Amino acid sequence: MRAIVIFGLLACLSTSALPQSPTVPSPHGGQVRMAGPYRLELLSRRGEIVIHVTDRAGSPVDTAGGKGKAVVHTDGRSVTIPLQAAGPSSLSGHGRYHLKHSSVIYVTVNLKHARAHRAVFRPLADAIEPAGDSRH
Repeated sequence: MRAIVIFGLLACLSTSALPQSPTVPSPHGGQVRMAGPYRLELLSRRGEIVIHVTDRAGSPVDTAGGKGKAVVHTDGRSVTIPLQAAGPSSLSGHGRYHLKHSSVIYVTVNLKHARAHRAVFRPLADAIEPAGDSRH
């Protein structure tokens, strides 16, 4: 009986530590990840990266005076794209990068009066899953 209880507790703890699901609703059609108190939505298109920032409830977060960076890793190469405030709740930046299914994008946001938070995105890897997002 004790073994069943311990197994049940371990199962509950392990599922709470799983990474953010790629099927989280995204208001702008991007990929969503949690980063500290923020929900970050990544949109990548033709040399531009846009990060929409909301709180955990989905309310827009003021990004005025904020900054960040997106580091795009593809096939052993990395490109760092500085991000600047681009609207009331978004950061954006431009750079030359190429995305493949193996690409990983590390996004760091540093908003006014808050410490930096980071999220990891795999924009094309999620696109191959049946319930995943469309390509970005």
